Amino acid sequence: MFNDGKIQSFNDIFGFIPKTVVATDIGKKVDRFSELMKRIEGFTLKDLFLIGTLCDLTESQMLKLAEKEYLLQKKSIGKQKENHKV
Repeated sequence: MFNDGKIQSFNDIFGFIPKTVVATDIGKKVDRFSELMKRIEGFTLKDLFLIGTLCDLTESQMLKLAEKEYLLQKKSIGKQKENHKV
């Protein structure tokens, strides 16, 4: 799915695999995992690479997905701040 372009950012993975399954597999509580999904930089590389292994993705692919997710979240946070300026 990565090579086909169906998964372009980290959170896209969870359109195909339930986050509850992944959270359990890497030893995280679902609530904590959900929070980390909103702020990708909170994941450790170890977590990202483990998720990649579970999803049959290389470390390089996971880093690309995480980078894309980070940039999307950063852009979104910037827009939220702009909307709250008076």
